[in-house]
Amino acid sequence: MRRICLFLLISGLFLMYGCEKATFPAVPKRPQILMSVNIKEESVAFFDAKTGEALAKWKVKKPIQGAALLHDQRTLLLYGNELDRVYLYDIHTGKEAQEWQTGKGIVRALASNKGDAVFLADERQNAIRIFKKNGQEDGKIAVGDKPLTLLQNDAGTLLYVIDFRSTKAYIVQVDERRVIRTFSVPEFAVSGLLREKEGELWIGGHGSGSTVETNIHIYSASTGAFIKTVAAPVMPIDFAETNEGIYALSHGSSTLWKWDDSGKLQSSVTAGANPFAMIGANGRLYIASYDSDEIYVVDERAMKVIDRWKTGKGPFQLLMAKGG
Repeated sequence: MRRICLFLLISGLFLMYGCEKATFPAVPKRPQILMSVNIKEESVAFFDAKTGEALAKWKVKKPIQGAALLHDQRTLLLYGNELDRVYLYDIHTGKEAQEWQTGKGIVRALASNKGDAVFLADERQNAIRIFKKNGQEDGKIAVGDKPLTLLQNDAGTLLYVIDFRSTKAYIVQVDERRVIRTFSVPEFAVSGLLREKEGELWIGGHGSGSTVETNIHIYSASTGAFIKTVAAPVMPIDFAETNEGIYALSHGSSTLWKWDDSGKLQSSVTAGANPFAMIGANGRLYIASYDSDEIYVVDERAMKVIDRWKTGKGPFQLLMAKGG
């Protein structure tokens, strides 16, 4: 009898602690918090975006590949294509808020500008899946073979989906849950910049086979018609646009390129070692340097590296929380 009671007690303790949700260090509030998703060591590092002060590091210990910041600017959603769910945490408490059972295959996440939904790109279902903030799935749109890049207009009514494998891009009418236009893009296209006022969509890429991509391809944002190419060797894979200009990051050459708002090339600078991501704020460009485990901070006007912050191994994605 005692053995049975002891077994039940141990089982109860195992269930209680086994189901306990992870809690990470709380991130202090700052006007702007820069987040680095480090995929080699499965962590997220948090910095004061203005001072570079390291605020916290979360050792997630799950095969995360990226994150999305929800409309409230404090809920961080973590995903990975080998995870069967996505995890949502409050950055200011470090506590897990929700888990959404999605199944494996999530390769990108984007919070709607409307603030009412999250778009998840699923490479196993070859679809964009739409989830409400409570985790309830609220629609699915079939697109391509590996929908990897997601962009949206300011109103959150149109979603641009760039497929990594099928040489196609899709314009999705979100409210109607349907594709309204498809157009051709280069093979292994990745990342983009939607210039809504100018009616342009800039698309980067890796290239195919032994032929690396050296150009940015520009299309009409409304029709998908090809407009022109802009040279940005080698492998332009991320973009930013500020009041100072248009910027592209080429990770094959570790080069940051700058154009004025008319598309005229202004300057370039070497930044990072195999850089993968970039975000602009505070008159700066923050660049994730994958091989050196750092964030390079570049003065966007002078195009000079002004600081370097250690992140953790393999910084792959950057996000910015405002008003915290």
